Amino acid sequence: MAKSEGLRWLDKAREHLQLAKLALDNGIYSLSCFHSQQAAEQALKSVLITFAGVHLLTHSIVKLAAEASLLKNLTLPNKERLEELEDHYLQAPYPNARMSRYSFEEAERAYMTAEVVVYECSKVLT
Repeated sequence: MAKSEGLRWLDKAREHLQLAKLALDNGIYSLSCFHSQQAAEQALKSVLITFAGVHLLTHSIVKLAAEASLLKNLTLPNKERLEELEDHYLQAPYPNARMSRYSFEEAERAYMTAEVVVYECSKVLT
């Protein structure tokens, strides 16, 4: 039961990663960052659900990564990259959450970070 539920979360993570790539390729950088954050969050929660039966009620990529890494050996991006990705949860969807516009480089970095997280979580679930 926990594995099938974890795989459902991983499927959603992959969908968010696809949306992040589409947004990146089409110049919608803020939404690319948001979907990258969601992809990483849901991928990490898939590991927690599969191997612990529950996940933390948080959007913190750093906390989720720390907990998931206690359960499985994951080669994740460094804490600085995870913190940067985590910030997009609140900054990307709201026009008044930050003063600067999102750039291609920022969205690409977020996407690449999320891609690694989703890949590492996929390895331990499939």
